[in-house]
Amino acid sequence: MNQHYRRSRFTKTMIAAIAASCILCLASACTEPLHGDNTAQPQSQTSEGINLNTHYSTELKQAREQLEQNGNDFAANILKDGIIADSELAELNHRVVQCLSDLGYSKDSISMGELGEMSIRPPSGVTHEESASWGASVNQDTQTCTERNGANTIWQLASAAQLNPSNDGKDARQTFIDCYIKQGLVGASYSIDDYERDSRNGTGPFDEAQRADAGFQQKLEACE
Repeated sequence: MNQHYRRSRFTKTMIAAIAASCILCLASACTEPLHGDNTAQPQSQTSEGINLNTHYSTELKQAREQLEQNGNDFAANILKDGIIADSELAELNHRVVQCLSDLGYSKDSISMGELGEMSIRPPSGVTHEESASWGASVNQDTQTCTERNGANTIWQLASAAQLNPSNDGKDARQTFIDCYIKQGLVGASYSIDDYERDSRNGTGPFDEAQRADAGFQQKLEACE
């Protein structure tokens, strides 16, 4: 196993949360989101950052209160003005990486995307038998670091606002599926049920062997 992928930015839980209109559950981020409606995007994405004040004011208030209750002061301050700036995301991600480094992971082994998509390379010499145990430790440590810094809440709000700027309740999973079909990654009959099954089982477009293929990855990046 060359890399341990944390399909946390962010993807499966975040999409389910958007579909259920529940922004506050813990999730991780997925990769770069699609904007299904380019005309709506400026409502959330401004030159200052991602603006949550108009269409995500309720979720913003709840998230801020939750972070304050949990003692996540830095993350709560990010939401203080209702705008998630690029510089704030960068600092948040830096804190998560530093936390993992403090737990013994080499910073050079950690790849972090803007909204929490992450991969961590195992140490050299890890055997196939050891990889499962190592992966479980990575999952636990990553969860610890993202919860400690309030990163999950910030990533999820930012992702939701980018995927669905008007917060109109559209099922974001269908946005991904439409793109998968357009890119030829899945058949035309591919459904939300298929998406849920594959995302749980690591099959179909979530299969790591397929994702390791450069051509497949390029098409995938156009959707995620």
